[in-house]
Amino acid sequence: MASSAGKPVGPEAASKPAQGVKVCALRFTEALSGYMAAAEDHGAGYRAGRAAGASVRYRATARIDDLESFLRDSQHGADMTGVVDAAGLGRGMPIEEGRIELFCRREGRKIIAYHLPFRQGERRYLLRGEKYIQDDPGFDVWKDMTTLYAELVDLSAALDSPPMAVGILRIGPLSALRMLFTFRGSGVRATANAALRFLLFASRELRDTYGLLPW
Repeated sequence: MASSAGKPVGPEAASKPAQGVKVCALRFTEALSGYMAAAEDHGAGYRAGRAAGASVRYRATARIDDLESFLRDSQHGADMTGVVDAAGLGRGMPIEEGRIELFCRREGRKIIAYHLPFRQGERRYLLRGEKYIQDDPGFDVWKDMTTLYAELVDLSAALDSPPMAVGILRIGPLSALRMLFTFRGSGVRATANAALRFLLFASRELRDTYGLLPW
């Protein structure tokens, strides 16, 4: 399809902000680690992986190129780049076309979803997982926000093959605190403004789930 000016207009062009529109970019980095092994459920995979020393870790940066679009989007998606370390596979394996969706809905449940494809040599793998944002008895918001129920998939295997491993990855208090200092935008003032808007968005989502919170 062509515009009146004769320039092509399509999904790719439409997704780009028009000239003069202010784009508010933000990025932040997080690192989670834990254990994974072949098992029937995440808890069993974590315990078996820990006993075998089968650690898995990723460090990735989420990039929100347009904060306005991110906030309007019901999936609240952002690209992720980084590396994966997995016992038995390798270290520093680059994440390719990673994705995170924050406080999205899946089958009536609010989650934070991770889709982190990575490569080791000629083989491609996928680290995927979910954080379950749901109000259970007790003060569980911290546990929910720092616990990722993960699966490791061999993308070269048959589509109906079970995951290579399942388990649990977590982020500790010090790492969570350090993550707050990784927020970056385009300049000091832009960083402060974008980070504040992002944190207000997150706090609204958490209040919607858990009720009264101290922020």
